[in-house]
Amino acid sequence: MKIQPKKEEPEIPTASMADIAFLLIVFFMLTTVFSANKGMEHILPPPDENPDQTEPDDAIYIRIFPSGQFTMDATSYLIEDVEKVYDYVNAKVQVNAKKPIIVDANPEARYGDMVAVLDQLKILSVDMKRELAITIPTPEERAMYQRMQQ
Repeated sequence: MKIQPKKEEPEIPTASMADIAFLLIVFFMLTTVFSANKGMEHILPPPDENPDQTEPDDAIYIRIFPSGQFTMDATSYLIEDVEKVYDYVNAKVQVNAKKPIIVDANPEARYGDMVAVLDQLKILSVDMKRELAITIPTPEERAMYQRMQQ
């Protein structure tokens, strides 16, 4: 009787497949470049050792609403008239160069409306060749300014 040798089926060795997959995952994690979204850049002024004491009513208060309107010192404008920010703030800053400008955007307001106002202030800053004192209020400051406006 003749014994026939067992014929083995060819197969792909998968014992090291998990190791290879792990190494590929580690490789891709280490070589992937994550891009961070950059928002608007603000250059903060250096700390002033002798800050000027200004009253809150001395500031220019610009409030932006969700309805596409904004107010400058209680005078209402449509966002299409955003160029008036330049003229109004220019006239006020010519009198007092360190007059603070408060830009209070309602959380429901469109982002583009706030950017349009800030663009006008940036253009004015470039034309005047000096930095303007622009600030965005905290919720506590916002409540204080709104009480003062009433």
